Amino acid sequence: MRLYLGAVVPNEGARRFAAWLNAVSSAHAAKALGAIGVDAMHVDRMITGELVPGQRQRFDIARATGHAVLVRDWSQPAFGRWGDPVPARRMRRAA
Repeated sequence: MRLYLGAVVPNEGARRFAAWLNAVSSAHAAKALGAIGVDAMHVDRMITGELVPGQRQRFDIARATGHAVLVRDWSQPAFGRWGDPVPARRMRRAA
């Protein structure tokens, strides 16, 4: 899948989603996103900021990406630019 990135990163969800797509194989991405009903057109629109996924779709994307993209990421401003390193997620231990 080829991504066309705009000059401005619309939100942290788009930035992390693009980084995840670039890090995994095309076959893995297609399988994971196909299972939740997201096609290439929707991916492009999410990455450009034209489409912000709804709450249910955000949850599905979080699961499909192994929580590389969290539900809250789509509501936060981008913490970097396209191509900047995206820090890995660290899960907290239950107390």
